[in-house]
Amino acid sequence: MTDNLNEGIQESAAIQENRERRVASTFYLRIAVISVALIVGLGVVGQFGINAVTDAPVQTEPIQSSVLLCPDPGVGAQAGSRMTAAVVPGQAGQDKGDGKVVVTTLTGKVSDKAKLTAPGAQTEIAGRGRKLPPISVVGTGSLAPGLIANQWSRDPRGQGRGMASTPCDYAASDFWFVGGGAVAGRQTRVVLVNPDAFAAVIDLVIYGPNGVIDAPGGRGLVVNPKQRMYVRLDALAPGVPSTAIHVIARTGRIGASVDDDQMSGLHSVGTEWVPRAVPPAKKVYVPGVFPGKGVRVLAIAAPGDADAQVSIRVMTKDGTFQPAERDHFTVPSDSVISLDMSSVTQGQPATLELTSDTPIVAGMRQFYGSKKVQNDTAYSAGAQVLNSTSAESGMPVQGATSVRLALTAPKGDAKVNISLLPYLGKDVVSSPVQVQEVTIAAGSVEWLPITLQRKAAWFTIMVTPLNDQPYLVAHQVLERSSYGDLVTGYPWQALHTEVKVPTAHEDPGLPVRK
Repeated sequence: MTDNLNEGIQESAAIQENRERRVASTFYLRIAVISVALIVGLGVVGQFGINAVTDAPVQTEPIQSSVLLCPDPGVGAQAGSRMTAAVVPGQAGQDKGDGKVVVTTLTGKVSDKAKLTAPGAQTEIAGRGRKLPPISVVGTGSLAPGLIANQWSRDPRGQGRGMASTPCDYAASDFWFVGGGAVAGRQTRVVLVNPDAFAAVIDLVIYGPNGVIDAPGGRGLVVNPKQRMYVRLDALAPGVPSTAIHVIARTGRIGASVDDDQMSGLHSVGTEWVPRAVPPAKKVYVPGVFPGKGVRVLAIAAPGDADAQVSIRVMTKDGTFQPAERDHFTVPSDSVISLDMSSVTQGQPATLELTSDTPIVAGMRQFYGSKKVQNDTAYSAGAQVLNSTSAESGMPVQGATSVRLALTAPKGDAKVNISLLPYLGKDVVSSPVQVQEVTIAAGSVEWLPITLQRKAAWFTIMVTPLNDQPYLVAHQVLERSSYGDLVTGYPWQALHTEVKVPTAHEDPGLPVRK
C-alpha cells in the first residue's frame, strides 16, 4: 500500500496518544428596577408589554437579498469547469413583486456574466478549458428566496487529476472547516473572496493534534474589495497532518472555502473541496460516508477549555448500531483527533451520529481505490439537520457518470419528495420532472440512484419534506474511467428563503419629549 493510501491510518495512530491529556449598579438602574416592580405590583405588565425585550413577537418574511460566492471554479479544471445557478421554484415570497439574479465574474483574466429572471430558471458559466475566476451570484427581490449555485470541475488524467465540486456559499463572517493538512505531497489552501466595495479583515484560527497552532501569519489578513486571497496551510502550520480551521471576519463579510490536493510523486491522487461544517455542537451528524474501498478518516475537534467525551452511532441501510471498537473516545480540548472508520462502515453508505458532553466539530476524508492504486478523494462534514426544502444544481449527465443521493432519517420515519429540474438553456424556465416520494426509515440511510430521463447537460435535484420528521442529505457523483474513477459530493444545506424579523412596537415606559 502506498504512503498516500496509508495516510489516514497514520493520522489515526499518530494522534492516539493525545487522548489522555473564564457591575456595579448605578443609582438610575436602581430607580428603573423599582419602577418595574411597582408596575408589576399594579398588575399592568400585560397592558403595557414590559416584557417586550424577551417576549417580542417575531414575524417571518421572505428574504430580499442573497449573495452567493463561487471561490474558484478553475480548481482541477484541465478538462472543463462549470458554475451553475438556479432559482428553485415554489418558495414563499417568489410571487411578491419583481426580482432578478445577476451572475458576474470578479477579478481575473476571464470575464463573463449571466442572469436569471424567473423561478425555475437556470444558468451557467462554463470554463471549457479556461480557468474561471471567482463568481458572485446576487439575487434580489422575489428571486432571492430559493437561489442556489454550485461549481464543478474535472481533470481525468492531468497534473490536477480529480473531480471537485462545492456549493457556492453565502457571504458571511464565520466559517468552520474540518480537514486539510500540511505534510509532504499534500497542499491545502483557504480561499477567501470579498464581494463588497470595502476591505475585509480576517482571522484564521487553526486547531491541530496538539492544540491551537501559533500562526500569527493567519491573523489580520486584509482581503481587498472584489478580490480573492489564497492562504496556504503549509505556510501557517507546516508538518501538521490534520486540522480544523475557524475563519472569522473581524470586519466585513466574505466567502470562505478550503481546497485540498494530494500528490503521489508527480501524479495527482485527489483534488477536492472540504465542505463547510456546522458550528460546534453537542450533537453532530456526518452524512455522505460513501461506499467503496479505501480509508475513511473521521476528524473531530473540541474547541474550548474542556476535553470532549464523544460517543458514536452508525446509521446504514440496515439501521443503527454502536461500533464495538469506536463507540467512545476522548478529544483533548482545543485539539483534533483522527480515526479510521473504514472497519466500522465496511464499504457501505453511512451517516455518523456523534454525541458529546461539550461542543465539537467534525468532518471526514474519504479515499477511493484499491490497495495498490488510489484514484481520488472526497470529503464530508458535520451537516445541518433539515426540516425544509434543500436542493443542489449542476448534477452532470454523462454516459460514464452516476449520481446518487444518501438520505438519512436521524429520528423518526421521514417522507420526502425528490424532483429534478433539467437545464434547458440559459434563463429558460424548467418545471419539476420525475417526482417521486421516498420514505426513509428511522435511523437508516437510503442510497438512491438519480438518473435524468431526458437530454440535458446537467440538472438540479430538489428534496422537499412531506412530514415533520427531520432528514439529512448528501450526494455523490461518480465517473468510471480507464484512468481511474473520479468522485465528488458533499452534504446539503437548507434553502435560504425566509428571515425572522422582530416586530417593532411602542414602549409606554419611555418618555416622549415634545
